[in-house]
Amino acid sequence: MKRNILFALAAFLVCGLTVTLLTQCKKDKSSNNPVIVNHPEVTMRYFVSVSPDVLNVADIEINYIDETGAKQKEIMTSTVWNKLLTANSLPLTEGVWAKLTPKASIAEGDYQLQIKTAASYMAELADGTEAYEAWGNDFDEVIPAENADEVAAWCAKSPTVAITLNEAGNAQLTTVDFGGNSGSGGGGLLACELFCWIWDLDPAVYCAK
Repeated sequence: MKRNILFALAAFLVCGLTVTLLTQCKKDKSSNNPVIVNHPEVTMRYFVSVSPDVLNVADIEINYIDETGAKQKEIMTSTVWNKLLTANSLPLTEGVWAKLTPKASIAEGDYQLQIKTAASYMAELADGTEAYEAWGNDFDEVIPAENADEVAAWCAKSPTVAITLNEAGNAQLTTVDFGGNSGSGGGGLLACELFCWIWDLDPAVYCAK
């Protein structure tokens, strides 16, 4: 069954706030005269959100791969950042990392620190096949911090999410070096509600906390 791309992306933003230990992708070829395109049509979307306390204790620089494969940077000034990009060739790599730099002066306090980082795609391949998937960090984890040292330790663990998408529309985790990020590309976690939306499952059953 074909899915509307814009509807799916909206579902990702609304539903991508919770993840579970599920990784999955879906390719769905319509049996009723699929539309054949001359080249892939790939929509990429990145999503980063932080708790309000993060803006108070850190400067945030978003590093990401654009549709041409180039590395880009943007300053994040609100609690939510997202980027929508389109590409017409495969393979391609997606990657996003929020560089968190602790502010020069951080008072003692009770900070609740959380970051949600995700990369997703929807692609219509040349044979009419559709593929889509979303990967992200552990969206449910909130870390308390009381001082500058604890804030700095948390900032140093800001997750990178990076995937490669091949000509067949299949994706796997990869590593993108943004110059300072650590880790091997992200935890490989799928947004649980998006997972359920794709497979027509009940999120109350599969995504219950």
